Amino acid sequence: MQFFILLAVVLVHELGHFVVAKRLGYKLSGFYLAPYGVALNYKDGKFLPYDEVKIALAGPITSLALSFIFVGFWWLFPALYSFTFEMAAFSLFLAIFNLLPAYPLDGGRVFVSALSEKLGRKKALKISIALNIVFCVIFFAGFVITCFVNYNPTLALMVVFLLGGIMESKFEGKYESVNLFNKKIKNFSSVKSLAVDEDATLGQLLRAIDASKLTLFYVLYADGKTRILSEKAVLSLCMKNPITMKIKDLNLF
Repeated sequence: MQFFILLAVVLVHELGHFVVAKRLGYKLSGFYLAPYGVALNYKDGKFLPYDEVKIALAGPITSLALSFIFVGFWWLFPALYSFTFEMAAFSLFLAIFNLLPAYPLDGGRVFVSALSEKLGRKKALKISIALNIVFCVIFFAGFVITCFVNYNPTLALMVVFLLGGIMESKFEGKYESVNLFNKKIKNFSSVKSLAVDEDATLGQLLRAIDASKLTLFYVLYADGKTRILSEKAVLSLCMKNPITMKIKDLNLF
């Protein structure tokens, strides 16, 4: 019974990742169900700035929300206390464990993303892997102690999972950004038209591009002027400028 409860908790955790990733324009191309969840793909570096942070945090936040919901069920459905207690406990544990700053956990991905802004991704990953080793030593020491006090194989599983991250095992899910550069547009394709003001950033326009439709942006300036930007023009501007740049700061006229 506990196995199915843990499985349900992990699936809800991953659903949080999936929903946020889809809203941000990424698709899941594969995953491996590990004991403590499925990690996002971190090696390809295809995420826009802070998108990977949002996707990574979605899992723990979903697990925390699920835990609080089942705690509320203790009073609403007292007869189901044993079931709701385990759901709440597993969800809380999954959220806390995944927030550790160690690859391939969600906290490790947030840690590397934040650190990459200053040190670069490669160096940030090296620091994260060093933290993996520290956590592995701590969990293994705890496991050895439990062998003499109160045997707990969970700590050993944590070590194996974190070692998998260090060895770049298959304990990863892969989220790939929709390939907008090679999108095929046929005759009479559907068009998605969006009106945006001059304060919109390139990153916001990039996220708004529809993977299945031709997207056109009508940029409305404060002085009354209007400029139409195709998705190819947006992609070209993103290649030449920071995606945090506002449209009004670009010389489009």
